[in-house]
Amino acid sequence: MPAPLALTLGEPAGIGPDITFAAWHQRDFDHALEWAQRPFDLLPELHDPEKISEVYEQPIASCAMLGRFREARRIAVQFDESTQRLSPHHRLHGVAVASELEELIGDWSNLRLLSDRVEERVAENLQTPCVRNMRSLLVCSVAYALGGDEREAVRLEEEAEGLQMQGYDHVLLGPRLRLALHRGDIDRIRELLTIKDTGRGRSKTYWMSLASDAARLDGLSAVGDWAEAEQEAESILVPGSYLEPFALRTLGQARRQPELIERALARFEAMKLDWHAEQTRVLLES
Repeated sequence: MPAPLALTLGEPAGIGPDITFAAWHQRDFDHALEWAQRPFDLLPELHDPEKISEVYEQPIASCAMLGRFREARRIAVQFDESTQRLSPHHRLHGVAVASELEELIGDWSNLRLLSDRVEERVAENLQTPCVRNMRSLLVCSVAYALGGDEREAVRLEEEAEGLQMQGYDHVLLGPRLRLALHRGDIDRIRELLTIKDTGRGRSKTYWMSLASDAARLDGLSAVGDWAEAEQEAESILVPGSYLEPFALRTLGQARRQPELIERALARFEAMKLDWHAEQTRVLLES
């Protein structure tokens, strides 16, 4: 029996977020989204701007995992707006979530449009240690690299790496690997693939792990570690999820089964992930 709706709004780590988090880790993403959306009904009764921002933030991860990016983008705008009366740290999270969505979608042009705001928010938040200071700059670096502006990509990458956040290797892996993959830097890809996650990346920032899980499959494929690639692809293959087509594409390569790659392409197209779909088409044609 679900808990009463009013209970979902307790403290920031109250029962609603706890159930959403638990459902996510049980791979019950529909249930996770249902619980994350419940507090919307009580928004008219809320007056604490921090609690209001938490209500908007909660569903975004589950929307993305289910491939509902139009909805995720809409809520992300509301979340960003809700942080404007809060601290520089909250405001950084507002723009960071928007940039993370564009990263997952692969809309690098939209991400470049966000980069000035990202840099402003990071500068305002430097007194607060937060992995999103570093990661948001790295994500923007990827956007410029893929847009052909390597000078700006390197500038943002160096600015990010200069912040030296420790203990978040997994959530930083996504943009770091994307840069290495784009540059064809096999030695760097191998180095990144050997880094062991400390645990903080997955348990506390599960939302940011999506990009890392997807990029890691592409990294393993790039270095030809098909045994590890197949094992990891099987471990994250959840039908209907954001990660499904990445897993199918990797399995298709590992097993030399183009029909799996074709299924991956169809899933990318269904979720309107155009950049990822194009990468998959190139793979099929090669």
